[in-house]
Amino acid sequence: MKRASIVVAAVMMSVGFASTALAASPITVNGYVCAATYTRQPNLTYGQGYVVVQMNTGANCSGSFVGNYYYLGSGASSGGYEYSEAERLGLFERATQAATQGTPVSLYVEGAGIGILNTTYRGN
Repeated sequence: MKRASIVVAAVMMSVGFASTALAASPITVNGYVCAATYTRQPNLTYGQGYVVVQMNTGANCSGSFVGNYYYLGSGASSGGYEYSEAERLGLFERATQAATQGTPVSLYVEGAGIGILNTTYRGN
């Protein structure tokens, strides 16, 4: 019985988290890509394969940490836009290039920084 109540609690928490992400208003985040990570590992919140982009206020991981933002994979429970694997790989490549070149980036993200809706790379 204990195991069933833990599973129910976990499901209820994930449902509450997903509905919170949907209710939040999108925001724009400006900064520089410090790191980009691609994984095929399934994750309840971020989906089957996802890209994490770490943003800082300065180029080359300088300045303050802004946050981690995600290009979601299929089946993500966070309720954000889900990208195909080809799209995620392309976005990962561009994010990696922006990190190594110190290119300023603007991300349009869902409220609490879960899913990236739009990305803009700017010239220096």
